[in-house]
Amino acid sequence: MPSLSANNLVGTAGEYYVCAELCRRGYLALMTPKNNPLFDVVATTKDGTKSISIQVKTRSVHNNQGWKLGADITSEGKAKSLYVVLVNLRETEAPEFYVYGRMELAKRVQAVYDAYMGKPKKDGKERKAVAFRWFDEISFTEDDKSRKNDWSRIVSALSAA
Repeated sequence: MPSLSANNLVGTAGEYYVCAELCRRGYLALMTPKNNPLFDVVATTKDGTKSISIQVKTRSVHNNQGWKLGADITSEGKAKSLYVVLVNLRETEAPEFYVYGRMELAKRVQAVYDAYMGKPKKDGKERKAVAFRWFDEISFTEDDKSRKNDWSRIVSALSAA
């Protein structure tokens, strides 16, 4: 049986934290089977009449570079009703959560990547396209900062009639 890598454990921890936070707020939250390509958590109202899908991206305690996201995070072909929670694990404190609609995050990550690609390297040469996107607090706007531990987007989606 293959052993779990540290990255798998970090990702799983983030998913459990998201489920715990949603349950604490009165919703049912369940993790999907591993390797689901689109979402990690399904959250529903207690009566099951409304549900949403959530993709969880977790940053480990020792990661100073931010969330490493696949380039597909910026594609518009994904479910428009999907939510993404960025989890920032912390050494001795509760994790931080940044909650986005999928398309909101796609636009922000693309803007950060475009700005990065628009700056030449130190030697003056153009940067080469990469298959991932970094997103971290250095690039945060006030809107990004305001999302910290703000679950209102998900609560609103689950409360909508």
